[in-house]
Amino acid sequence: MEPTSFSFQRELRLLKSSDYSRVFDKAFKVHNRAFTLLARKNKLDHPRLGLVIAKKNLKFAFQRNYTKRILREGFRLGQHQLGSYDIVILTRRDIAVLPKTDIIRLRDELFDRFRKKCRKF
Repeated sequence: MEPTSFSFQRELRLLKSSDYSRVFDKAFKVHNRAFTLLARKNKLDHPRLGLVIAKKNLKFAFQRNYTKRILREGFRLGQHQLGSYDIVILTRRDIAVLPKTDIIRLRDELFDRFRKKCRKF
């Protein structure tokens, strides 16, 4: 993958349940009011993203789709600073009552906290 690309190609996604299981088994966590981020080092030269958006937390499809779009966009723009990690992001209950601006702010804070925590490892 070329380093200047900001696309969200298939190789940047967690696609199989075994990939998700691997992250859930031994992950380190970063969380805030809206999201929980689980991450585990991978053997690739780029990060991969998986999303778990529960109907229990966001009842309407347009809310779930918007949240996925926002998370993918944040990942896509910051992928070159995330290192070689498999990342799974889960939504929390509080997200349903948050305005869009707060969701974007919390997403950015989550990725910032993740990058700081990665430097320690």
